[in-house]
Amino acid sequence: MTPVLPAAGYCEVLLYSAEHDATLVSLGRKTVYKVVQVWRDRYEELGRQPGIEYVFIFENRGREVGVTLSHPHGQIYAFPFVPPIPKRELENLERYWYQHRRCLLCDQLQNELAESTRIVSQYGQFVVLVPFYARFPYEVHIIPQRHCGSLSDLNPQEDWDLAGAVYDVVARYDQVFGVPMPYMMVLHQTPTDGGAYPYHHFHLEFYPLQRSPDKLKYRAGCETGAGTFITDVLPEDWAKQLRQFEVPGCSGR
Repeated sequence: MTPVLPAAGYCEVLLYSAEHDATLVSLGRKTVYKVVQVWRDRYEELGRQPGIEYVFIFENRGREVGVTLSHPHGQIYAFPFVPPIPKRELENLERYWYQHRRCLLCDQLQNELAESTRIVSQYGQFVVLVPFYARFPYEVHIIPQRHCGSLSDLNPQEDWDLAGAVYDVVARYDQVFGVPMPYMMVLHQTPTDGGAYPYHHFHLEFYPLQRSPDKLKYRAGCETGAGTFITDVLPEDWAKQLRQFEVPGCSGR
């Protein structure tokens, strides 16, 4: 038989509210702020558990993503290994760090701010942008200007700014087609395996699936089999469209 390792790890569900039909937007920025604090608490607590090398926080929203629990919630998986995508990201960040003695995401963010055409909004240290390499329609990343590795490195003001940025993204998404946008949200943080990762830069990524009012973006043959994503819209155009929407009660600064 094929040898396998024993199953290990943790899986948690984080309910955002007792309101069954609520969304992060209807709950408001203050509730998102509380969610950010819970994210940190679980990242730190699970990361301290023996054998846990990576704490992955994420949200799947919408039946289109495969969600079976309609109550507003996110999930947290604690792995006994660093998953493939964060691992590959870490390898690239490390390579750039030792080649240039700088952080790859710090440099990318400075370039984005200089060009400005893909910037959607900004909340304190946190910049909301459509990356130049966006794979999904309206894909958005939230990146702090201050180099930090995880939620544990944020101060209370930065928690509040991050809450504003997350609220901002979802509020804009829900205005694109006038209905709640199905998306996946993921947090990329420093592994909890005890290693040193000075090159890692904390950030969030949103992958929406709606590319038109009645069409979804599927990972078809080229995306799944070749790992190459094809889009027919420039990221600058997605950013421009997202910028035009008002986000009441959560002004950027």
